[in-house]
Amino acid sequence: MRSFIARGALLLSSFFVAVSSASSGIESKLILPTSFTPPPVFKNTNLLRTIDLTKPYSREIIAVIVENISGQKQSEYFLPFDKDVVDRVSHVEASDKKGPLGPFEVSKVEFNPESPTQYYRVLFSEPLEHGKQITLQLAISTTGVVVPVPAEITQDEKQFLKWTGAQYATSAYVTEKQKTKIKLPNNEAPEFTKLSPKADGTSDPVKLGSTFTYGPYGSVKPSEKGGKTISIRYEYTSPVIGVGKFTREIEVSHWGGNLAIEEKYSMTNIGAKLKDNFSRVKWTATNYYNPPTAAIKSLTYNLKFGALGPYYTDEIGNVSTSRFRNNAREAHLEIKPRYPVFGGWNYTFTLGWNHDLSEFVRGKPNGEDFVLKVPFLEGPKEPVVYGEVSVAVILPEGATDVKYSVPIPIVKEERYLHKTFLDTVGRTAIKLSLSNVVDEQQHKELIVTYHLPKIAAYRKPFVIFTALSGLFLFSWVISKIDMTIGK
Repeated sequence: MRSFIARGALLLSSFFVAVSSASSGIESKLILPTSFTPPPVFKNTNLLRTIDLTKPYSREIIAVIVENISGQKQSEYFLPFDKDVVDRVSHVEASDKKGPLGPFEVSKVEFNPESPTQYYRVLFSEPLEHGKQITLQLAISTTGVVVPVPAEITQDEKQFLKWTGAQYATSAYVTEKQKTKIKLPNNEAPEFTKLSPKADGTSDPVKLGSTFTYGPYGSVKPSEKGGKTISIRYEYTSPVIGVGKFTREIEVSHWGGNLAIEEKYSMTNIGAKLKDNFSRVKWTATNYYNPPTAAIKSLTYNLKFGALGPYYTDEIGNVSTSRFRNNAREAHLEIKPRYPVFGGWNYTFTLGWNHDLSEFVRGKPNGEDFVLKVPFLEGPKEPVVYGEVSVAVILPEGATDVKYSVPIPIVKEERYLHKTFLDTVGRTAIKLSLSNVVDEQQHKELIVTYHLPKIAAYRKPFVIFTALSGLFLFSWVISKIDMTIGK
């Protein structure tokens, strides 16, 4: 017992560097020795894994009772991932399910890029005493885990997706008892992996409605990895939407009292590809009874209350097939592409709208310090997987001391000057970049604080006054010049 405690303490204390930035929100990483192996200081007493496949990516909720079996306090819990999976992990969240400790800090571990197993670390807000237990809840979203089978379908065929995963929840610690539930969007699952019957003679898995239950299983060691490979092929009646490149621009104007938001989408239907040529006649005929389709035919946005003047354009120009409903309770926008976007097809468009600035910006008593609180991502309510994401915040000219807090880790920050009409040196702007984002991260708040001197409000009037005065002066000088031809 003492040997592995000492070994774990030595590994963690000999080479521990946390690469993070609290003010910038850049993704934190933990750097450890290349020979790192999580010390066996915990055991999982009971584990329930729920895999939600109702969206085109997996959402795992793991509730596990963790017990400290070492001889001292422990505060670090490690989550293993296969090397080919870890880069497709969109986000990992951890919290104390039954206690008051709240959410825990989660960071990615860097120790040996060639290792077949990579890790995330969960840092408890308070060390766990020897012999004590905690109910840890983990939320993990992973993209690229489902593929269309068959890969091509006709225009009116049903679409099926296939998920492949592990029988056990992969853990760095011994798990005494565990069970896995897999939730599907409907009851239609023609193919799934059947394992050997359990000790009581019941089948494994057990199907109840749209849920498959594998287990329960007895003691599983870390060396068993995920056990056997299991897969489920199921019907998916919605389009599989992927946005390869997404750009969101938030422009703050104190002069106009306006907050302008513009989003640009490079969208692809990444579901089953269209097998034959598209038939407009067949498409129009089927629209009368509105059957489920794998094509993207509309997108719905639930915008913040008070949204004004939405516009919807693509590479051709304005798109009129949109409907906006704004009342005292909601701001609801529905858009339709120029054509149904079937599997393998692309569609690029731009969407924008405005808000009253007072709904998002608050000033401090000195009149020069401001706080902007705005959704980091909005996007459609349909399930979406985003590839490259960039969010730019353009502040008024003269803004300084810009700080921000982001709800999800970013990978890159860029500060620059954005020049537009009647600017002198340009507006202060920050651009935050990240990748592999899922729609569950939408509507989380981005907070930006900045200092804007009162004198900066007179910069634009001064530019206008100077420009007009110069124009009048130039006109007056021209009028005094004698342009006549002498005799």
